[in-house]
Amino acid sequence: MKSFDADLSESSKNVTDNSQEITAEEDRFDMSLILEVPRWKRVLKAIDLPVQFVRIGLLALIIWAWESRTIFKGWSPFSWLGWDYALFPEIIPLFQGVPSEAGEFLLEIWDDSLFWSDFWVTLQEALLGFLIGSSLGFIVGLLLGSFRKAAKVLSPFLIFTNAVPKIALAPILILWYGVDIASKVALATIIVFFIVQIPVQAAVSGVDPDLDVVATSMGATQSQKFRFVVIPGILGPLFGALRLSAIYSILAVVLGEFIVSKRGLGQRLLSETNNFGMSNAIALITILAGLALLFNAIIGMMERRFLRWQDTEARGKVVSL
Repeated sequence: MKSFDADLSESSKNVTDNSQEITAEEDRFDMSLILEVPRWKRVLKAIDLPVQFVRIGLLALIIWAWESRTIFKGWSPFSWLGWDYALFPEIIPLFQGVPSEAGEFLLEIWDDSLFWSDFWVTLQEALLGFLIGSSLGFIVGLLLGSFRKAAKVLSPFLIFTNAVPKIALAPILILWYGVDIASKVALATIIVFFIVQIPVQAAVSGVDPDLDVVATSMGATQSQKFRFVVIPGILGPLFGALRLSAIYSILAVVLGEFIVSKRGLGQRLLSETNNFGMSNAIALITILAGLALLFNAIIGMMERRFLRWQDTEARGKVVSL
């Protein structure tokens, strides 16, 4: 009798175990039930057609208002108050420039060797200033963020140097390094340096100390903590600073070329403006903006490559599509 009760208890236990296993299997997430979204649907979702249509319509409206010279007719937001003062006065025809005329200039410069010579000078100055300034800014920001005592010693000097208006340094740098590319590279380097150094130093100082403790408890060396804790923690602010400094490097060299230069797009832009070639000046500004977008596109691709572990739609975007 006791043996029968034991067998019955054992069989009921097996039935209970089997039912629990079946329940566990049913509750387990079945990966096969996930339907893969077709590629064309993902592309359409990324493009977001309604947004694109609104953008195209807005762009067409701007071009129409510009080409029809409506924007040059002047406008006063205070006219309903009876004020005669025009905040945006009417632009005389001599100073007007429209997209169609700018497009004609863009088509003509393809065979202009002097233009490409100017383009190469500006590109060279911007690239050198960006590379030197960002490299120095990254190294100094990394060191000062890691060594707090050194940061305390040097911070007053860096703050004072950063507070100096960079435009005021341009004539001095031109006297020091001449009218060639060296003075423009120096100006771009100084501007880019602080754009990169400040966020990198702040990012290194703000790395979560708990991550350092966890890495130390797992036996990580200093080089391993630097590679797997510090570097991933500062990549986001670093790439943000690089994207901004890419634009300001072009701004710096164009500013230097405005003051004095042998060649360069900035010097050509100043010459066109002085000769009232507004459409040509608008075309040159468009080229400079395109160059800045190209710099940003390259940095954006690098950002997507190094920050692919981040789940964010804004990662690496230059122009939101």
